[in-house]
Amino acid sequence: MSDLTDALQAYAARSPLVVASDFDGVLAPIVADPMAARPLADSMSALRALAGRADVTVALASGRDLSTLRHLTGITEDEPIVLIGSHGAQASDAQLIAAEFDAAAQQRLDAAEALIAAVAARHPGTRIEGKPTGVVLHTRGMPLEQEDAALRDAQEQGATLDDVIVIPGKSILEIQVVDVSKGAALQALSHSRGAAATIYFGDDLTDETAFEALAPDPANVTVKVGEGDTAAGFRVADPPAVTEALTALAAALTH
Repeated sequence: MSDLTDALQAYAARSPLVVASDFDGVLAPIVADPMAARPLADSMSALRALAGRADVTVALASGRDLSTLRHLTGITEDEPIVLIGSHGAQASDAQLIAAEFDAAAQQRLDAAEALIAAVAARHPGTRIEGKPTGVVLHTRGMPLEQEDAALRDAQEQGATLDDVIVIPGKSILEIQVVDVSKGAALQALSHSRGAAATIYFGDDLTDETAFEALAPDPANVTVKVGEGDTAAGFRVADPPAVTEALTALAAALTH
């Protein structure tokens, strides 16, 4: 944590700043029922304290759809926290959405939904989540061998579709029908705010797009939560360690 502590101090000396984080596995511990996930209270307190500063923009970037993300976090529309949903296909700040959802995208979505429904029928225990611009197969809680088989089936079938993005993750496989990413959304956010530096906390494969997008600027800080290969510059163990880092950052900005 000492190297990250030094990086947080250097980051806090800059202005203006963007502070961004994934939700599941970062602010909220992973749980068996995705709709039961809730953020750690102290992490939200730190984020709200940061968002109260005129020189800081706070954002959450998640694969969750926007309405679900708002529900699970408890962040109201009146709060100055930007929500980025569906990997960047949705945002509470409309300027951050680059992709358009047209008739052709709807056709791709219909095909993706039919494909995932067929996969789910072959693999009892899987669950389907619909999104405005994509569809997700969930396998959390299944025996590992069955989970691997379902995800492999979904990935192989997804590869047969044209002009979609197949996004593997932890116990999920998502098919997006518009070309979006957390990395592109965070770049757009940082640019729109004129940020001198951006920090991002993430734990999953989809967060690597954000780490890679932010990596070229040495002022930015990227933090991987948990194990696994990563392009992030720093690593912490779990959501409580994220709380510690956010609390330290909020304290550094008050001095």
